[in-house]
Amino acid sequence: MRTIRREAGFDLTTFGTARNFQKVLNENKLTPRKPIVKKVHVGSYRASYRTYVWKGKGLEMRTGNNPITGAFSSQGRRPREKGYASYIGIKGQPRKVTKLVKTIKMATGNIKGFNPKESEFIW
Repeated sequence: MRTIRREAGFDLTTFGTARNFQKVLNENKLTPRKPIVKKVHVGSYRASYRTYVWKGKGLEMRTGNNPITGAFSSQGRRPREKGYASYIGIKGQPRKVTKLVKTIKMATGNIKGFNPKESEFIW
């Protein structure tokens, strides 16, 4: 039996405060996981960046920055900014993705863009 999954994505998203983001996590039963660290090497350019991971049963969200601690994906390049998620990618069971999208939209102060069909901005 094939599992049906749905995706969605947000571009440059801010929640205003870490507390607003934590409410979204709590309402959707998401907990933090170890960040994914990727290294980029193009010629002499070398960099690494983190993608922050939040998981629950049948649902996963990734953010470009950590809205709770304020840490950016490229550490040390900018001062911390609590409440700012940057890019958000969501994958999971359709009903759970729909609920998470609704709670994000209600909790955010600013969203640059939204794709209801793909997590194109970050995955």
